[in-house]
Amino acid sequence: MAGGQGREAYAKLVGQKFEYFVDKQRFILGRKAKKEHKLAPDEQFFCISEQKNISRKHVIISWDPKEKGWYLICKGKNGLQVNGKMVTPDSKRTKLNDRTQLKISDVTLYFLLPKKK
Repeated sequence: MAGGQGREAYAKLVGQKFEYFVDKQRFILGRKAKKEHKLAPDEQFFCISEQKNISRKHVIISWDPKEKGWYLICKGKNGLQVNGKMVTPDSKRTKLNDRTQLKISDVTLYFLLPKKK
């Protein structure tokens, strides 16, 4: 998947007010913090809202090389919906597929994977 500025991306996140290209194998979705998030060199952060009911680190999505798939872990106390199913911090990790719908509070976004060649 060609990312912004001609770079390659593993996936894309598309919401009503944003479009993000994923170029690391681990990323965080959350609320904008007053201070910049401290991230490991292999992590990305994407701000999806400034709403207080969305945690600063609400969701962690990462690539599992053994399973060859993307997985989501909920860290936000208010949870989220994945394709209409409620996911909370107590839930097991959730596999993501192309066009998976994520709904965090009133923010809806889609996880998109590149087309297979």
